[in-house]
Amino acid sequence: ASQGRKSAAMGDLQATTSDLAADEKTKATLHHTCMTKASTFEAETKSRGEELKALAEAKNVIEEATGGASLAQTSFLQTARSGLTSGADLAGLEVVRLIRDLARKQGSSVLTQLASRMSSAMHSRDAFAKIKGLISEMIARLEQEAGADATKKAYCDKELSETNTRK
Repeated sequence: ASQGRKSAAMGDLQATTSDLAADEKTKATLHHTCMTKASTFEAETKSRGEELKALAEAKNVIEEATGGASLAQTSFLQTARSGLTSGADLAGLEVVRLIRDLARKQGSSVLTQLASRMSSAMHSRDAFAKIKGLISEMIARLEQEAGADATKKAYCDKELSETNTRK
């Protein structure tokens, strides 16, 4: 009877040991994944902060180029485009150039895309209204991505704490 209990206990020990090894492997994988996502989140947050800073600089440049008027009050009406015909044309091109330079300096494809869209928007009737809209859309999208990243990080933190509790 003792031999039977001993062999049953040994079988239980082997099953528990294999389960423990599998759980430790899963925990290590989860920990690695969460740490990777956390570092990625921090890098993206830093990058997003730099992009928001660049957008704030672009907004200030636009305000300075328009004589200090706020973006909501600015309106440039251009009926024809035949080269640089006014100071407004030059200011608009200067803003696009500054955004492109900033994009190259920071290696940001988002800012490069913004500069391209701003350049094409300069040919429309109310170019700065469209540019203001583009900047606002970009800021909203970046804030939305930040919220999604924060949700992912919260999930990882929750999973890590649950794993540590189980351990």
